[in-house]
Amino acid sequence: MGQDRDATRLRIARAGLTQTAVERVARTSFGRMPITLVDRARAQLRRFFSDGPWTVEDDAGLSGLVGPGEGWTEEDLAPGIRLGFGWRFGNFKVDVETLDDPTLHGGAPADAADHAPIVPPHERTLGDTFEEFVLIEPGRGPAELRFATGPGMSGRAGRFTRDDQGQSAAVAALFREFDDIDQVRVDVGSVSVSLRDPELWQDVLLPIFDMITSAFVPPRVITPDRHHERAVAEIGALDVGNPRDLARLLDAITSPDAAFRCLAAAKLELADPLVVVKPWTRALEDSSRAVRRAAIRAAAHVARPDFRLLFERALADKDPGVRYYALRGLAQIGVGRADRSVERRKLDDDLRVRLAALAALQGRLPQ
Repeated sequence: MGQDRDATRLRIARAGLTQTAVERVARTSFGRMPITLVDRARAQLRRFFSDGPWTVEDDAGLSGLVGPGEGWTEEDLAPGIRLGFGWRFGNFKVDVETLDDPTLHGGAPADAADHAPIVPPHERTLGDTFEEFVLIEPGRGPAELRFATGPGMSGRAGRFTRDDQGQSAAVAALFREFDDIDQVRVDVGSVSVSLRDPELWQDVLLPIFDMITSAFVPPRVITPDRHHERAVAEIGALDVGNPRDLARLLDAITSPDAAFRCLAAAKLELADPLVVVKPWTRALEDSSRAVRRAAIRAAAHVARPDFRLLFERALADKDPGVRYYALRGLAQIGVGRADRSVERRKLDDDLRVRLAALAALQGRLPQ
């Protein structure tokens, strides 16, 4: 583990590519792992793709978690950054390498990452599930939800109860980890879960979603998003505290490329709140759902009272992810005059939005 490797890990973290890197590795390599170990391995990966220390002992610990396998994958995570992962000499390993000077791709010099702030990482919420492959749909009753996993789902079909859990390790893990689960039904392309009380979904939806995604969804090949990679290379290292860089980010909000608009909206989370209202308002009128989500997510992380109008307008957005973050923002500053609009969201088509509305009205932060 040389300094070059640590420098590349730092560059990945500073560019906001940690989650992308984790998904590239996990989706390809964790498909046959016991479900109880997947979350631990993902947490180790998040540590690897961060600015924190990583040692030879950490390499050995990750290899022990993932277990035996074969095959090695190399791909470009972003311009100038090569990601490699898989098994070598029987041990699982993740490696990263800087291929060339990022200025060749229009980005900032390598040492600029040490000074340029990035979009800060945040605790995972239900809002993140809107970006996943698995869809959450209503079940046969208020206590049941259907998780549409798509074709190629692993797991034997059947109806399982706590007394009759069948032979599936994934089903058994669901019952073991969640005492509130009453029944699991596995069909072609979906997993349905019933709780003993529908009110309990507000507490367990996110961890159940993550366990189903890890256990039943096969590894997928994630096609590199070249537009996003180009945006990261060109504006990812810009510092909102630098007036010239801030001006470039504000210009990027009007870029014809949605990837640039999306990244700029997200990075403005670190800017002076007095500067961001107008560009975020513009972004919330964008035709791209991803841009609208990036803007309202960033606003919800800041959650200032003077963003109230942004949140109230976003409650009527056609995208449930935008509505969720609008409610999350209001929950932090207080529902106030928007109580009727929030009350209507208790009848939203999307369960995550309904749960967020209920939490906001109760003065709680949505899951």
